[in-house]
Parts: sequence; structure tokens; C-alpha cells
Amino acid sequence: MGRWGWRLFEGDQDLDIVCELPESLSIQTGEWLHSLSQMVHQTDKLAPHEMREFYKPPEYLAELETEVVPWVRAKLNQDNLGDRLFAASRARESNPSSLPPNEYKTIILGALMMRAGAKIKSEDLQHLRDLVARINCNARFALPIFDEGFRSPGRAQFLAALDHYQEGVSRDFQEPSCFQCGQVKGDVGHALLKCGRCQDAWYCDNECQRRHWHEHKPSCIPRQRRLLLNV
Repeated sequence: MGRWGWRLFEGDQDLDIVCELPESLSIQTGEWLHSLSQMVHQTDKLAPHEMREFYKPPEYLAELETEVVPWVRAKLNQDNLGDRLFAASRARESNPSSLPPNEYKTIILGALMMRAGAKIKSEDLQHLRDLVARINCNARFALPIFDEGFRSPGRAQFLAALDHYQEGVSRDFQEPSCFQCGQVKGDVGHALLKCGRCQDAWYCDNECQRRHWHEHKPSCIPRQRRLLLNV
């Protein structure tokens, strides 16, 4: 329950939004062989060990990248479905009563589109970039009532995904990304460094780790000393 990570799709809020698409936008797609949520679904740290392990085998990951993601990409590109989803989501952003905010729901839709490598129009890409500054962002643990939107590593992850977006190229939001700049191995050309103390944060180099330390320090607790699994 809650958040078990700092990045996109590492909390119930994000996965709940995903599971409600596209029906929450009043767009009916009929029965799909693979769902949008399959591309990003994962389980939290409170789940039984066997459930956590289900998402790790090479066979599952291979099926995800070679079958599920390309299938969803084709569906999103067919009959301009992705464009229609963006239009419907953007039309709802002015409603201030939604929780989580509808603007953040558009962010999650954009992340799903990038996960699939689906076509995103240039004006929608710019709108996603403009939205980021309007979304609440917490650097560390916050009570659920104040925790609508990004954690700072997730915001950096999303902005880096926008910077490197290519139609037809899937962006995996579950691979390690730098907590400071959001880039992944394919962006920087080498494996990322893991924080040696907490074993949860990743950085593309020592400079990014140094720059992020003032935000990361309160949360940098060795796993055996943590009182809460949620972050």
C-alpha cells in the first residue's frame, strides 16, 4: 500500500490511474489481449516473496518487451487512439476537484505512451513538459493527503524520458534511473551507480549523487534500520 519507491509507477496512486485507463476517459476500446497496466505493473514491498519474484524472471521480461509492449504500441497508434486519449485527458484538466489532480493523470498517460513507444504529437509533448511545473512534488515521505503527484526522482525520470523520446522506442520506467537527472543506462552509455548506504537510489555519476545529497540524506537509511517499508 502507498509508495514503495520514489519514481513513477512505484506507488498505488500511479497504478490506480493506469488500471482505470482508458475507461476513466470515457473511451471504450473493447477487450484487449494485453492491457496498459501490464507494461508497468509491479508489486510492492509488502507483497509475499513469490509475488515479488513473479516480475523478475528473464522469461517474463522478454515477453514484456517482445510481445506486450509492441502490441500495446500498435493499439495506441491505431485509429489515432493515443491522440484521442490525450485530447480527452487534457479536456478534464480544468476540473479542480479531482484527486489525484487530472493534470497528473495526463502525466501518467504521457508516461504510458512513452513506455509503449507510441506516437505522441509535438504539441502534446510540449504540453506534458509544461505540466511538470504545475504538479506537486515531494522530495521525501509525506502523509497520503499531501502526497498527490511526483516524488523528485520521478519528476526527473519523466523529464529525461521526454528529452529522449523517440517514436517506436520503448522507455522502460522500471530500469534504474538517476535520482538527480533522471537518465538511464541507454542515455548515459554506462551502468548507473547505486547508493552504497540505502541501496535504493541510483546515480549516473558522482556529480549527480553530490548534487542530490541534500534531498536524499533524510531518506538514506540502511534497509535493516527502516521502520517503514513505504517511502
